[in-house]
Amino acid sequence: MAVKKKDFQLEIRLGLTLIVLVLLSLNFASHYTLYRLKQSVELQSKDNLYEAVVKATNVLQREKREASVARAFDKIKLDYSLDLLTVLNFDLKEIRNPEDHQRLEDELKCIDSGLTTEDLLPLLINQPVFHHVSGAMNSLVLIPSGSGNSEKIIVASAPSPLLSTIENAGRILLYVGILGIVVIIYATLKFSRYILMPFKSLKEKAVKSGHFDQSKGDDVSGLISTYGEIIADLRQKEKELKRLNEIVTKRAENLEVYNNYVLKSISTGVITLDNDRNISTINRSAARIFMLEDEDLSGKNYRDELGCFPELLAQIQLFFEHGEAISNQQVSISNENGAKSLLSVSVSTLHDSRGGVIGTWIILNDQTEFIRMREELDLKSRMATLGEMSGGLAHQLRNSIGAIVGFAKLIGKKSRGNPAIRQNLDYLLGESLEAESLVARFLDFARPLEITPESFDPVELLENIISGMNEKYSHVKIRIDTVTSPDISIKGDILLLKQAVGNIVDNACHAVSENAGEVRISAAIKDNNLEIVIADNGYGIPKEYREKIFTPFFSGSPSGTGLGLPLARKIINLHEGSLTFESSQAGTTFRILLPLASSGVSRTVFQSGESLVS
Repeated sequence: MAVKKKDFQLEIRLGLTLIVLVLLSLNFASHYTLYRLKQSVELQSKDNLYEAVVKATNVLQREKREASVARAFDKIKLDYSLDLLTVLNFDLKEIRNPEDHQRLEDELKCIDSGLTTEDLLPLLINQPVFHHVSGAMNSLVLIPSGSGNSEKIIVASAPSPLLSTIENAGRILLYVGILGIVVIIYATLKFSRYILMPFKSLKEKAVKSGHFDQSKGDDVSGLISTYGEIIADLRQKEKELKRLNEIVTKRAENLEVYNNYVLKSISTGVITLDNDRNISTINRSAARIFMLEDEDLSGKNYRDELGCFPELLAQIQLFFEHGEAISNQQVSISNENGAKSLLSVSVSTLHDSRGGVIGTWIILNDQTEFIRMREELDLKSRMATLGEMSGGLAHQLRNSIGAIVGFAKLIGKKSRGNPAIRQNLDYLLGESLEAESLVARFLDFARPLEITPESFDPVELLENIISGMNEKYSHVKIRIDTVTSPDISIKGDILLLKQAVGNIVDNACHAVSENAGEVRISAAIKDNNLEIVIADNGYGIPKEYREKIFTPFFSGSPSGTGLGLPLARKIINLHEGSLTFESSQAGTTFRILLPLASSGVSRTVFQSGESLVS
């Protein structure tokens, strides 16, 4: 029995015709739905406006003062979401007489350019007029004024964008429906051959390949079966490719995650820039160095994020200008608290696996702690050498001075009758005693100190120091800016720490003026350390003196011994702390850091007071 072949071209045309009919039905249904929706929205808008106008009418009949009417109208506008509520005076004859229409229409254009005099005819029988233009519903109502033919129109307008949207949707549906029908008719007449010709070509190729099964009831079934087998084979190969791709992708992701972990874990700061000089990555250490709250700065310009570090920007700009790699250049940065850090900076070009330039990398090593430890080691080495050399010499000098004092006293007893000799002996004794005092201070500085730790209240220590300084420097205003719990305590050698802090406060009092001198002291818990800040508003330390102030016997004051600050630093170092300073023309700030863990400080609640920057 012969298999009847199907007419695919006829089937396509019938299908397209059916689609046209369905589109026409849908278009008609959509227009009808929009029509009903528009009626509902118009009715709702009319009711809302009419209710507002009725309330406005009652207000006009009840209130006589214009201010009361204005306030009532504003409330009605707010309650009913009106953008216009006003009253127009007019004469009924202007509607009845055609020669007066033009003047009335000119007045109406100020409210609604679409209104004409004919639209106001319902007002003659006291009927409201509703008019919809460009998304706004306008309601006009005639209100008798009670005097002759003079009447009033209340005009209320509320935005109604939904009506405009419905109208636009109706027009769009109409245009789309017409366009769809034209396109489908064109497709019915022209596209049928573009559908059948590829089908015929596919069939011929399938027959030539030997995969086409002509035993099927029709060509479509045979062709579908043939290409179904081909597609199944392709899908199997696609699955295999996906599996291999997943393996490669997973390995790449694992490598990227591993690299990110390494980048985040290293103590060296790393910043990479793309070719547009925007930040690509910044690791945790770099964010910590610059005190950035968020490591995700991708896409931001490096100048915007690092603009407050001019020395670092200068090195980066130098690299971009000359194109030569920068290696281990030292720069100084200051954070928002004024603390300075020294960084070793390296800048170079970033290349991909093929040698192409893909950006710039910046390597940052924080050298602050290393330099501080090196300086402390140098200081301890100098102090040890100084102690070894000075021990015998100081004792010998002390003995010699003692002999001089003894002989001077003996001569004084024998020369009581000679005033000139007596005067010279008094001068000799004074100078000898001063020299002996200086040697004693030096021995105190050079002698190894032993810490006798005990628990004490650091705030009480500061108050005792301030109390003594207030008597000594009555012209200086000394105050403590500290907020702390009442039971705070710290473990250390109270006598040595009192001497160290007292020396620093004494120097601060010397540095300020006699008229407006001020020294401010603050204590706070910072990074597991007890920080004591001593700031003055003096003239600052000259730049040429700043590297020498911790050197024994160096003093910027003629009356100073040059041992106060070196001894203070020695005592603080013995407590495993640090002493640093910043100075400018506005004053000097000393910072004492005592580690809580090593000094045995109990749980404390220190909060810094107001800023110490003068």
